[in-house]
Amino acid sequence: GHFCTKHRWIVVIAWVILAVGLLAGSKSLGWNTSNNLTLNGTGSQDATNLLNDRWPQAANGSIPVVLGAPGGNLISDSQYTDAINETVSNYENDPGVISVVSPLGTTTQSESLNSKDGQISVISVTIKDSPSELTVDEGNHLVNLSEPATKAGLTVGVGGYVGNAVSNPNVDFSVIVGIVAAIIILLFTFGTLVSMGLPMVTALIGLVAGISGVYLLGQLVEVPTIGPTLAIMIGLGVGIDYALFMVSRHRQHVGLGLDYREAASRATATAGGAVVFAGSTVILALLCLAVVKVPILSAMGYSAAVAVLLAMLSALTLMPALLSIAGKGLDRFALPFMSIEKQEKTAESPGWIAWAQWIVRFRVPALILSLIVLGALTYPIHQLYLGQQDNGSFPTNTQARISYDLLDEGFGVGANAGFLIAIAINSTDTSTVQTQLSDLTTALAGASGVASATPASVDPDSNAATINVTPTTGPSSQSTSNLVTDLRATTIPDATKGTALTAYVGGQTASYVDLATLIGDRLVLTIVVVVLLGFLLMTMAFRALGLALISSLMNLITVAAAFGVTTAVFEVGRGTSLIGLDGTIPVVSYVPLMMFAVLFGLSMDYNVFLMSAVREKWLEKKDPQAAIIEGLASTGKIVSAAALIMTAVFLAFVINGNPIVKQFGVGTAVAIIIYATLVRCVLLPAAVSLFGKGTWYMPHWLDRMLPNISIEGDQYFEELEAKGAAK
Repeated sequence: GHFCTKHRWIVVIAWVILAVGLLAGSKSLGWNTSNNLTLNGTGSQDATNLLNDRWPQAANGSIPVVLGAPGGNLISDSQYTDAINETVSNYENDPGVISVVSPLGTTTQSESLNSKDGQISVISVTIKDSPSELTVDEGNHLVNLSEPATKAGLTVGVGGYVGNAVSNPNVDFSVIVGIVAAIIILLFTFGTLVSMGLPMVTALIGLVAGISGVYLLGQLVEVPTIGPTLAIMIGLGVGIDYALFMVSRHRQHVGLGLDYREAASRATATAGGAVVFAGSTVILALLCLAVVKVPILSAMGYSAAVAVLLAMLSALTLMPALLSIAGKGLDRFALPFMSIEKQEKTAESPGWIAWAQWIVRFRVPALILSLIVLGALTYPIHQLYLGQQDNGSFPTNTQARISYDLLDEGFGVGANAGFLIAIAINSTDTSTVQTQLSDLTTALAGASGVASATPASVDPDSNAATINVTPTTGPSSQSTSNLVTDLRATTIPDATKGTALTAYVGGQTASYVDLATLIGDRLVLTIVVVVLLGFLLMTMAFRALGLALISSLMNLITVAAAFGVTTAVFEVGRGTSLIGLDGTIPVVSYVPLMMFAVLFGLSMDYNVFLMSAVREKWLEKKDPQAAIIEGLASTGKIVSAAALIMTAVFLAFVINGNPIVKQFGVGTAVAIIIYATLVRCVLLPAAVSLFGKGTWYMPHWLDRMLPNISIEGDQYFEELEAKGAAK
């Protein structure tokens, strides 16, 4: 703290250079993301590995360029054929394209690319880039190659992983809404423009550095498309919150008569310690996603952790420097209707004291009623189904959605959920192999839930083959997931038994089914690891087993209730129209696990700030009831403001057109609301009051064994001042 206040201008300039440098560096290397799924040990990965080894050109499947004729016209009408042929030629002549199949051809494959009514057709394009190699610029280039068809009046939608790559909705509006909401809340919290502005400047500089760091991370690992969006959401929220806590503590120190620079230094030593502990807990929870051993999920955790780390560092170093520069000007430009003539020595207010006293007095009814409400919110969780992203819920102007709707209209909803059956051929007897492939195709086509299966395509060396299977249900349907299981368990083994064929079910739909299975298998393990680490950290910090146990249970209850509400909104359909969705969609498989890591860490944040104050009062008075009353009252205003800011930021991202971002936005915002109201203000104080001195129990042997973590440095300064007075 003293270093940052003494060298304040150097610190500010260093942060500006760092943020600009990271931004320029990441931009020069390219802002690349990838939705490639690598799921070792799964059937879909076996299919990909087989084709990569034996028939690389077929490993990524084909990209559908879907054409729709307007007003009941036919694709084969003369007014469209020249434009379609020109579009096909564009793709054929592009160096990034391996092969193209035109719907105007005379082969069986070409004929299968036309809908029965002749109004919708598909140009099947196979490209060189895999999902991990394709950039957004390359995806947009491939979309632009279809321009002749668009100019001719056809509706064109490019699907597959190309469509997904170019259909990520912009987050700028959500960021602006979140920033505006935070500015308003900070103005009402502090009452001056300068006090409001410093947390915003700190958070935004940290955010720029953090997001640039995420894109630099993308040079080392495959960061999914949604990764930067989630990092922005979390980084902006925690960045403002951490800076808010620093400014609040600084004002309290100034109110106690300290010099502005000393107050900024002490704010770093006290509130800064809580920021380090809280931020480290969030980062640890995010890094624990690596336990699942799914690269795409680990990369999401790394991305968010980078954003939180830079937000935390900016609050710890840039904020004290800015506070020192602001000096007495911190309270300049006050709002006319707010009086700030005096800095408050304490944040306690009569309203919060009265509330805390009421909860302590009626702790048993408060505990029971809050658990009933939380139970009701959690109840829908029994209907939770982990599905996959459905492009049918994307904004209607995106390539992914246009392609989805046209395929659904022309070929049935199952056309968006196709499987790629990858087949290893282990015989040189061509005639026998052809018969066996034909039998396999027949078996697949006849399976319950299958709409069609194409004849097998065999590679030139006769080492591998592929069959495209179209189910009768969409990609997000549980029936589709069950079909993948059935094909692997019975249909394919029965059809290939005693043959020279080895077949695997692959493709994007099968990959997401495998992802849901992996996450389901490892969900409990990840939760246990995160909760145990959180419990251990809380025990070391507060030296109280009861408090650590209560805190961990509160966090789990909060997350469970948030899961319940998320399920009710997206899978039951409570209020989907209010968030811009046409109907229900499944919760994407990795959303609950990512939400758990984020929410457990964030709820631990507020828990730390509250319980630090409670512990301080406990050590001072050794009265558990007085400790919870005064602790809740002293943190009530500032933690409420922080929670309100975080909620506003997360809700701002519900505006985003990406349904996965909507799920994160709703789930995290609901969790913060639940924790900041029901849990922090009712359940937690009631539980701590009910346990009384048992809350603070700590065995002596364990106390000696565990290292002592000092969250806030108040005790150090009190001892220092006491020594000074003694002299």
